[in-house]
Amino acid sequence: MLIVGESLNASIPRVGKAVMERDADAIVGLARRQAECGAQMLDLNAAVTDRDETEDLAWMVRTVQSAVDLPLMLDSSNPAALRAALEVHEGSPPVLSSVTNETGSVEGLLPLALERGCALVALCMDDDKISPEPQVRFDIATKLIDRITGAGLPAERLFIDPMVMTIGTDTDSGLALLHLIRMLRESHPSIRTLCGASNVSFGMPERKLLNRTFVSMLAAAGMEGFLVNVRDRRMMATLRAAAVLVGKDKWCRNYIRAHRSGELEAPVE
Repeated sequence: MLIVGESLNASIPRVGKAVMERDADAIVGLARRQAECGAQMLDLNAAVTDRDETEDLAWMVRTVQSAVDLPLMLDSSNPAALRAALEVHEGSPPVLSSVTNETGSVEGLLPLALERGCALVALCMDDDKISPEPQVRFDIATKLIDRITGAGLPAERLFIDPMVMTIGTDTDSGLALLHLIRMLRESHPSIRTLCGASNVSFGMPERKLLNRTFVSMLAAAGMEGFLVNVRDRRMMATLRAAAVLVGKDKWCRNYIRAHRSGELEAPVE
């Protein structure tokens, strides 16, 4: 099970402000806090409207890597920004997120992943955007898998993001996604899966309750990677419990260690 910290995203107002003002202390603080909370990887998104993402993402990579030693997921559809970030990135190749089946997307990002030895996240969407139908998204995923692995990227370096949609506008979207994950696991067992789980609760009350309930269901369906708010103690406790229950925590070592350190205890409200 892969747990990716979602909080270094410039679409979050205070993160976007920190990027624009080159507030390294704010970015470093968020990076360190997520590492302390158990993130195994950090997602970096530096896209701010009307700014040069090429400079911003490279600055963000340098800043984060000066403070923490965690693998990075570079979240951008801009090949120029990703190339600039890769030029300053140190250590093992990062994950590039994300490519789609939209016109020109694979051609823009796949060569970069192949050249630099990066893993790649592929989203189940095309020029018609995101379908609510699991079969349509499965067919898109299959096309992406065939195109990407056929070009030489090893299957183990490819993540499929099935695209979590909000239940507030479609109450069947949760069931549809669980069905899609099972289809992917059955038909493409060597491909990994990853998603941003919190999209499911957008616009709903008690979002944290919905999010942590959903991640346990996703884990049971076969989801391997979770882009979440790792600073949410209940979310992390749920993920650790889910890892045990789906056989992803050998001899329950991580769960027991978290219990002994008090990480499974709910915060006092």
